[in-house]
Parts: sequence; C-alpha cells; structure tokens
Amino acid sequence: MRKLLLLLFSVASTTLFAQIQKDSSIIKSDSVKVDTLISQNEKILKESGTKVKKKKVEEVDTLSYAQEYRRDVLKFQFGLRGGINFGKFYIDETKAKDVNRVTASGNPQFPIVRDNFLNNVQSVLGYLGGVFIRLSRDAFYLQPEMVYSIKSGKFDILQSNGALFKRVNASYSAIDIPLTFGIRFRQGRVFAGPMMSFPMKFNKDLEETLKVYTATDFKKDLFIRPNFGVNAGIGFDFKYFFIEGRYEKGFANVIDYQIGPQNNPVNFQMNQSQFQLTIGLIK
Repeated sequence: MRKLLLLLFSVASTTLFAQIQKDSSIIKSDSVKVDTLISQNEKILKESGTKVKKKKVEEVDTLSYAQEYRRDVLKFQFGLRGGINFGKFYIDETKAKDVNRVTASGNPQFPIVRDNFLNNVQSVLGYLGGVFIRLSRDAFYLQPEMVYSIKSGKFDILQSNGALFKRVNASYSAIDIPLTFGIRFRQGRVFAGPMMSFPMKFNKDLEETLKVYTATDFKKDLFIRPNFGVNAGIGFDFKYFFIEGRYEKGFANVIDYQIGPQNNPVNFQMNQSQFQLTIGLIK
C-alpha cells in the first residue's frame, strides 16, 4: 500500500512540474511577442517619419517673488524713451518790475514806457526723446540717461496801466542728463535722482520779446549752463515695453540776465518745471 501511494505521488509531481514549465514557456513566448510587436510599431512609425509624442513634465517654480529677485545677477539693459511734457516757467516778479523799454542804442524810449513781467500758470506742451542704460540687481536699479527736450512755458507782460502788452509763448531746447535710482516691485517701479541740463537754443518769441528791453546780443549769454535739478516718478514695465510719468524741477534759474537801460538794469530771472509722460522700449 505504501509503495502504491509513493508511485501515485511521484506521477502527480511529475505531471504538475511539466504543466508549470509549459505555462511559463507560454507566458515567456507571449511576452516576447508583445515586445516584438511594440518594437515593430516603433520601427514603422520611425520609418514613416512620424514623431512619437512624449508627455513633457512641466516644472512648477515655487519660488516667491522676493526669492526670484534675490536670485538675479547684475543685469545690463539698453532702452529708448520718448513722449510729451507739460511745462511752466517761473519768473521772479519782484525783480522784473517797472522795466523800461529801450532803443537800439540802449537808452530808454521817449516817452518812457515801463512794463511788468508776470507769471502765467498755464502749462505748455513740449516733447522729448532719448536713450538710457539700466543696471539692475535684485529689486534695485541705476539708470543714466541722455535726453533731448523742448521745454515750454508762458509769461505775461503788463503795461503800467494794467493792460496786457504781450503774452509770451516761450520755449528752449536742452540736452538733459538724468541719473535715477529705482526700486522695482512686480511690474511697477519708483525712482528719483539728480539731473544736469544744458540749455541750447530759445525760440523766436522769447528772442523778440527780450529785444524790446535790451540792445546787447544776448544769444550766447542768456542761459546758465549747466543747470542742476531733480527728477522723480513712477513707471510700469511690460516685458520689452514700459510707460512712466515723471516730474522734473530745476534747483536754480535757467535764465538770469540783465535787461532794461544800461544805467538802470533789472534782472530777468526764470526757472522751469515740467511733468513728463513717456513710453519706451527696453531690452
């Protein structure tokens, strides 16, 4: 009986082992067929010029805005800006008072005519354009500029009886060199800094007005060069494009010139301020 059981167990084990080997060989064969099929499909697609699309995993930048600025290195950029300005002239009315009109020889007209120079609060439109470079690191930047500007304003001349003699629409051209220090915050920035201005040429209306009160050639000596001032403003950057508003004010008079007769001259002193609206490109 024991021999019979051992014989049955031996037959069963041999049969089970053979079945396992068979199943294993079938699985292996199926796996080889699947791999072969995938390889053949890839080869067909490659030969036909069809690109196999692969999903691209996008990295999410979890850095905060402040960390992003701290990660920046020193950056150099070049830009252009241009726009319009709204200017005003300021005359020292206490000094430009009772100014005698003169003849070509420099003597007072006869009969004597005296006029008073008064300020006019109206803004006058001008324009500007220039270039700049910007050195930035972290949230701070330094920006030197060179700008050509037409600066305009008005002032009135009244006769001694109070009647208006002339309203002067004056303007002059200048080369300005502002140096601004700024702080960036997201797309916005604020800035301020000193400015040096070199007045060059005044318009015909201002020239004809002053000729009534002086016989000397003032074309070369009218302006004080250079004239120092300050500018400040706010801007918004949109990649390569920006807009900004800026206020500019001179520290001293841009004109300080003696007018009137030679024996009784008075000082004609004029300062200027302006508000600018500009657009520009930066790269």
